[in-house]
Amino acid sequence: MERRKKKSFFKILKPFLFLVPVYFLLITFKYIPFGMAFVKSLFNWNGANMNEFIGLKNYAEAFGDKMFLNSILRAGIVTIVQVIIVVTVPLLAAELLYAVKSSRKQYAIRTAFTFPMVVPGVVVILLWKWILAGDTGVLNNFLNMVGLGNLAKPWLGSSGTALGSILAIGFPWIGMAMMGGMQFLIYFGAIQGIPKDYFEASQLDGANIVQRFLKVDLPMLASQLKLMITLAIINSLQIFDSIFILTKGGPGQSTMVPAVYMYEQGFTYRRMGYCSALGVVLFMLILILTAFNNKFLKNTEAAD
Repeated sequence: MERRKKKSFFKILKPFLFLVPVYFLLITFKYIPFGMAFVKSLFNWNGANMNEFIGLKNYAEAFGDKMFLNSILRAGIVTIVQVIIVVTVPLLAAELLYAVKSSRKQYAIRTAFTFPMVVPGVVVILLWKWILAGDTGVLNNFLNMVGLGNLAKPWLGSSGTALGSILAIGFPWIGMAMMGGMQFLIYFGAIQGIPKDYFEASQLDGANIVQRFLKVDLPMLASQLKLMITLAIINSLQIFDSIFILTKGGPGQSTMVPAVYMYEQGFTYRRMGYCSALGVVLFMLILILTAFNNKFLKNTEAAD
């Protein structure tokens, strides 16, 4: 009897044992560093020999720091644009691909769209740096070739076009550049999973393509849309690599976003305590927006 109890207990425990390495890595590289960052945000800490407790002064400074607040507004612009991108371009591409009847053509197109997923993100960014370069850039050379030289400009060197140029990087990759074709694949897989009966019923009811999309596809894709919007919010507010590589927050402060500003405060000015406080504020903002998104956007199961 005791043996059976031990065996049944081990059967229950066994699946959780496989999760131990995952939780160990999460705790070591995620939760402990975040806890340390929160603690250090209460100190005037330079990362080395200065470590003076100052309470909430770093947070008071953060909420009065115009450069940081402006960087959040720019990150908000990035977020709005990226949300619009991920709920339009990859979804439209997935719908158009689903309409292709040939499985061979579907495979070829799907492979072409998802190829950027195997290309390192830094390579994509550097490629666009070359395209958007002021004097020798591909885009400006092309404009000069077709007689539109008056439109050529230093796309990344002008405060009026730098942020817009960075946001445009994601378009050829069917969504955010750093996520490759993931949004497209998720939408396409979800459309394939919609029962064919729904499409046949809408056809019998006389629904056209637009009506079918609004009444059948969108409600059945609610969970995927919710996930993509959540990821777009998180990635946009944390955007760093593309801006740091292309402009480093310039020209002036026109592309300065929270992550780049945090890097500057922490590693240029050695204000690691203040940098930690900025990180906590950004984390809270992401948490609030994510919770808001999860509360008010429906899942597929709850869709009407």
